[in-house]
Amino acid sequence: MGVHKGHDTVPAESERTDRQRQLGETQQKSKRRIQKREKGIQEVRQAVKSLKHSAQGAMEGSERIFTELIHSIERRHSEVNGIIRAQEKAEVSRAEGLLKRLEQEVAALKRRDAELEQLSHTEDHIHFLQSLPSLCVLPGSEDLPSITVNQHVSFEGVKKSVSELKKQLEDICSVEIVMISSQMT
Repeated sequence: MGVHKGHDTVPAESERTDRQRQLGETQQKSKRRIQKREKGIQEVRQAVKSLKHSAQGAMEGSERIFTELIHSIERRHSEVNGIIRAQEKAEVSRAEGLLKRLEQEVAALKRRDAELEQLSHTEDHIHFLQSLPSLCVLPGSEDLPSITVNQHVSFEGVKKSVSELKKQLEDICSVEIVMISSQMT
């Protein structure tokens, strides 16, 4: 015994069986842990796949809805432009009618002025006396109608309304983005 004092000894058969049993249990625990982790890996992969599919569907739906919204806004834009054009056409027509009437009055007044000028140089007193009363009465009314062409008809109101609509849409979008973001987190 003295000579072999520092050497390792071979365990007895029962010790070796206990260690093998412990080793087997440890291996079983390790295998179960590996299986659990592999199952966890599969679940996470499936969750990632599902998440990607769900996100893709949400993006496609969002794209479709925003495209519809853009088309709706474009239609409303065309409608507003049509209203503006109709108002412009009506006001231009009114202004052109007024312009034509004023041009006719000016032409008539110039003719009358020319006739008066010609009458003032006549030496035929009978002709002068016969023509003067009719030339002294001015055609049309003395009071000129209000000669205003409203250049800002209601276009300022339209611009203000469209600006307010833009602000409301931006406010709604901001609130909805915050809500969407909070739902995602």
